[in-house]
Amino acid sequence: MLLDPDLLKLYLVAAVVLVLAPGPDSLLVLTRSVADGRRAGFVSTAGITLGNLVHATAASAGISALIAGAPALFDLLRLAGSCYLAWLGAKAILGARAAWRSAGRGELLAAPARRPGRTFVHALLTNLLNPKIILFYLAFVPQFVAPALGHVALQTFLLGALLAVMGAAYMIGLTVLGAGAAQRAFRSGKVRAALDGAAGLIFLGFALRLFLTERKFA
Repeated sequence: MLLDPDLLKLYLVAAVVLVLAPGPDSLLVLTRSVADGRRAGFVSTAGITLGNLVHATAASAGISALIAGAPALFDLLRLAGSCYLAWLGAKAILGARAAWRSAGRGELLAAPARRPGRTFVHALLTNLLNPKIILFYLAFVPQFVAPALGHVALQTFLLGALLAVMGAAYMIGLTVLGAGAAQRAFRSGKVRAALDGAAGLIFLGFALRLFLTERKFA
């Protein structure tokens, strides 16, 4: 048996709570689903899921521990991630401003088409450039590894991959809810501008929180 059944049950309960907690990944999926439809939401989910699998692999191989243990490297990743989230936030706010002005002039709002590849890369970078996820895999996942069963690296990866799958299922749900009827409703220029503006402010908040993240994982 690769995983301890009792620890796995506890892990699943804790993982559900963590998956449901709001964060940059879920916000990105929701906003892309509402703005661009289900396809964009699914593509964003794929990018974030790949990022989580990369984190799980890095944690199992000990790479995450090296990054978290190197102050300069961790700070570089923290700064890059916070700047990227701030850029996403500023871009959303500027887009909201333009949309509000267009709506005020009575113009029909036409959302700019985004290529799936670009959407995928945006989602992947949002996940990979978040060092809080590295700390999470180092502080949370190992608590549910049973060293007595052996294959500690494999257990770490399996638990991380399980979390990635659970997160993907949740984000697919967000995509389905965010698209469809909600997407048609947000075709209103002012409503969509308000949504983009709110999302931009939240992204800026995530950027500030990430910037203030301390390198603690013990």
